[in-house]
Amino acid sequence: MCTIKDKVYDPFLPTLLISLHEEYVKEILTGQKIIEYRKSFFKDSFQAFVYTTGSNGGIQLFIKCAPLIRSNAATLAQIGQEIQKDDYAEIYDYFMPKNDGCIIPILKSCALKKISLKQLRAVLPEIVVPQKYLFLDRPDKKDLLDFLLKQEYDNLFINKWDERYAKIRQIVEENKK
Repeated sequence: MCTIKDKVYDPFLPTLLISLHEEYVKEILTGQKIIEYRKSFFKDSFQAFVYTTGSNGGIQLFIKCAPLIRSNAATLAQIGQEIQKDDYAEIYDYFMPKNDGCIIPILKSCALKKISLKQLRAVLPEIVVPQKYLFLDRPDKKDLLDFLLKQEYDNLFINKWDERYAKIRQIVEENKK
């Protein structure tokens, strides 16, 4: 078994801690979810340890993501419907109050043995699970990042994006007209 640091970590990418609901974590782990929707987010490529929210929460996922794609509600809903087979109306309604938002392409994902909040606080007592994101590659988070990078992983998914990006470009161009 390999560790995150050995095989999937990129020291040149920002490393975040983000949180997601359990259903979305499961979908990413099975390769069903390859797009994350956010109203606003970090704009560049990144990698992240994902904290599953809820009473039985913990970190059990590591992902690598491409830069976000920002657009209006109709374009994002069409992309979500075409690329991930999501419900157009649901996505449109999510983004419509501001008619703006972003999708984050998930390039890779892998499973970790769950790390509880108690285990995280044993390494960094003041850790708080963020609603948006938290940078782990900061001097005050070094011990936590080092701990997380030593974790073993399995079930590495690599999502192929070339054809999907071509489809997204087509959708964006069509919606400009």
